[in-house]
Amino acid sequence: MTLRHKLKYVVLLSACIFGAGAGKSPLCTRDNALDIIKQQVDLTRTFNDSGRRIAVLIRAADLLWPHEQKRARAVFTEAFELAIENEKEAEQKGSRSVLLRLQVPDQRHIVIRAVAKRDPAWAKELTRQMLKPDREAPSTRDSVNDVLTAARLLDSANKLIATDYGAALDLARASLNYPASSELTRFLYKLWEINHQEADQFYVQALTTYAERPMREFLYLQAYPFGWSELLNTPIFSFYPDMPGKFEPNQSLQRRFLETMLRRAQQALESPLDPADMYQDPTQGRLPGTVRILEGLVKLEPQVRASLPDLLPQLTDAREKILVSLSVEQQKLFLQPGREAAAKPRQTFEERIGAAQKTTDVYERDEMIATAVLGSENESLERVIETIDEISDPTLRAHLIEWHYFQRATAATQQKLFDEAERLAAKVDGKEIRAYLLNEIARALLTRGDGQTNAQELLEAAIADAKRAGVNIFAARALLTSSNLYAKIDLNRSIAVLGDAISSINRLDAPDFVSDDQALEKTPKRMAKGGRHKGEYRLRFYMPGLDPERAFREMAKMDFDTALAQSSALTDKYQRALSMLSIAEVCLQKPSRR
Repeated sequence: MTLRHKLKYVVLLSACIFGAGAGKSPLCTRDNALDIIKQQVDLTRTFNDSGRRIAVLIRAADLLWPHEQKRARAVFTEAFELAIENEKEAEQKGSRSVLLRLQVPDQRHIVIRAVAKRDPAWAKELTRQMLKPDREAPSTRDSVNDVLTAARLLDSANKLIATDYGAALDLARASLNYPASSELTRFLYKLWEINHQEADQFYVQALTTYAERPMREFLYLQAYPFGWSELLNTPIFSFYPDMPGKFEPNQSLQRRFLETMLRRAQQALESPLDPADMYQDPTQGRLPGTVRILEGLVKLEPQVRASLPDLLPQLTDAREKILVSLSVEQQKLFLQPGREAAAKPRQTFEERIGAAQKTTDVYERDEMIATAVLGSENESLERVIETIDEISDPTLRAHLIEWHYFQRATAATQQKLFDEAERLAAKVDGKEIRAYLLNEIARALLTRGDGQTNAQELLEAAIADAKRAGVNIFAARALLTSSNLYAKIDLNRSIAVLGDAISSINRLDAPDFVSDDQALEKTPKRMAKGGRHKGEYRLRFYMPGLDPERAFREMAKMDFDTALAQSSALTDKYQRALSMLSIAEVCLQKPSRR
């Protein structure tokens, strides 16, 4: 940092003793804000993590754009060039697994999405630049990278569609030059929410593109015309919990897909599918594409019977012919409960527990009970807890009880049953989880005219729990949230709690408030019959809260000088930079005055 910048920091921090909101603080000016932003850009050169550096550059460029567009373009360019180098390194030492590589974001797409909000034409040019090597040398393209490219293009399209419709469509169309993936259906559902007709037209384009492609690509087109929320016969099991609630399937598209599917089934009967067109099933190993076709036909049959009866004879004929063409072992797959054409009616909760109690193997019994209680949201809590107590594994039993109390406390808060929510929250063992619940109850109470006293008591309890929770990101997030909520009651106490949150964050090594998706996951072991380990249960505790960037932005609106002073206490360069940028943003949004 230059001597001029150091002196400016001294002046800014010393002035903070006056404690004024953004609208009154003499420090909150456009020039000071732009200086803070430029300082953070310079400081990124001291970062060791390129992803964090790119994130700060993007944020800074976006803030600079309305005021100094030339400088903002230079910062965006710096971020994109850094992202290109970052992706080259990732390709050289990355895993061959698409799933593992999808967990690491492609920084080039992140930069392009940020640019698209400011200059769609430039974003389109950057996309062409990114895909240029694939177009110029298609023979050297790598299949894993191709799948990855398609998924990332569609992921970017999904994230842009609400703010830049045209750019999102351009990215989605570009993805059709690569293998299909589950992201294609996700995009179609997002597009349908905005424009039904455009979504249907895009589906027709996709169906035309992938109609003759391997089954591992073609089968991703099953879900959209029928409004399915899951696909289980594709290379990657796909779930769409956020599909539109009032989605209206298009019968014309159903017919087009089914006719293509039946033609592909007939082709598979006449000449064997490419042996390479096989993919892994988590439970059955590698299965040929004909098995996947059969699985699709079995699932389609009830809907075809209801809405496309004229095609039913062709479907049942194809299903029967494919079934007899399979090996005896593969045929057995379709005799298992739930996979045959006419699945057994779903059992009630009590029927499932009754079946579990008749099972002599303790591990199998635990598995059956755990599976039943995980789908028991409509049963009484007392009955569910009583059932969980029958599980022999103490770790699994404790996690399931805690998860159910958490879910029911969250629901009670949303229904404004505050006494019940408090009672349930008190039964949760995890201190950081309990702190989150108490914060949420307090948040709801603060919307009531008579809830302030009770809310303050709950906030104090949440702060105490968060402090006792140890060093973890959820405790820090809870303290930031408590500080923000306290500002509605007592600003001085809010500032003190913000100091506690900073101390908590400073004890974390490279604190990350993004990658966990604001959810704590507990994964007790899942045991099969005889004590064989068969994986894990994934119990998700979704606990959204503030990160330093948002917490300091809100504090700056109320007490700019204190927010500026407190942010300098963050020892992590990345979190400090984002917090300083959010504080500068408050000043840039303030109406200018002479």
